[in-house]
Amino acid sequence: MHTAILDDGAAVSKIDRENMLQVLEETPETYKEAYAAALACDTLPHALARSPTYIALMGMGGSAIAADILKDWLFESQTVIEVIRGPILPGSITAGTHVLVASYSGQTTEALKALKEARRRKTRVSAIASEGDLLRICREDGIPHVQVKAGLQPREALPHLLSASLAILDRWGICNQRNVQAELKTVTEQLGELRKTIGFGRSQSSNPAKQLAVRLEGTIPFIYAPRLLAAAARRFKNQLNENSKVLAKFEILPEMLHNEVQSWHMLKDHGITDAISFVFLKGCEGEDEAEQFKRLKDLIESGGRVVHEIPVKSPTRLAAILETIYYCDYVSFYLAVARGVDPTPIDTIQSLKRWMRSSAA
Repeated sequence: MHTAILDDGAAVSKIDRENMLQVLEETPETYKEAYAAALACDTLPHALARSPTYIALMGMGGSAIAADILKDWLFESQTVIEVIRGPILPGSITAGTHVLVASYSGQTTEALKALKEARRRKTRVSAIASEGDLLRICREDGIPHVQVKAGLQPREALPHLLSASLAILDRWGICNQRNVQAELKTVTEQLGELRKTIGFGRSQSSNPAKQLAVRLEGTIPFIYAPRLLAAAARRFKNQLNENSKVLAKFEILPEMLHNEVQSWHMLKDHGITDAISFVFLKGCEGEDEAEQFKRLKDLIESGGRVVHEIPVKSPTRLAAILETIYYCDYVSFYLAVARGVDPTPIDTIQSLKRWMRSSAA
């Protein structure tokens, strides 16, 4: 591992050949811009007089993270929000149900199958894509949709996918345009401030994201988060898999207190304790979860291990979720670079996607 590279722009550009760093650096401003673009789209669904009681958000991989964020952000909403990962729709999705199918590439096999099934059931379906068959079908058949900016990896397109989802949910009466615009203004400000602390221009000696990446090298990160940061935890795990090309896992409090903690002894019994790192995502926990984190930290440290914390303090829940995600995205990028791995290519995933498309043909 070459940690000095994290402050060497020329060396980083040789590894980051598709310039993921630029996408990261531009993220704070992208949310507001992408939302404005989505609102201007003339193929949005018609506005509803009354918000639905149940909606289904379907996506895979990077295209599904926006749905997770919406579910966490709108946790108290009276509308039930179900996130579906896979082509098989539950029986609760019937005629009249509102379904949003998202596939950044527009070619995701599972998304295309879900769209077909949702239409067969006569649901009120809308879609999000940048190109591909999903977008073509929407245009040919008059399905409400938002076309987002093309040319990115799905995981890089989060601001566009989330903003498009917010525009559609505004039409469905689940969130208010004025409130969303105020939220995204806060998000832009918070992420802009965070960028000053963890952006590439900040040297490793005073950059906590670069420092954490160094500490995670050579380990399998175990990520723990409170319920309202579940989407951020999943996103971090996925980014470590795809950007850093390392194994990782995540669990959510308080559920993991009822199962996973019992298995920790295996790490010591099999001599693999040093292969594991522990990361706490903090900032949205209630009093109970704060006490649970404290107890977990005591247990881990009593075994001689260090707990790494990513604490975020934001004025709103959406800002806290997106700020945590932004922080973790940088960590995964820095870990990739320090390992000498280009963060963008995902050859194994692409190979499997090609196989799935050929099998579905």
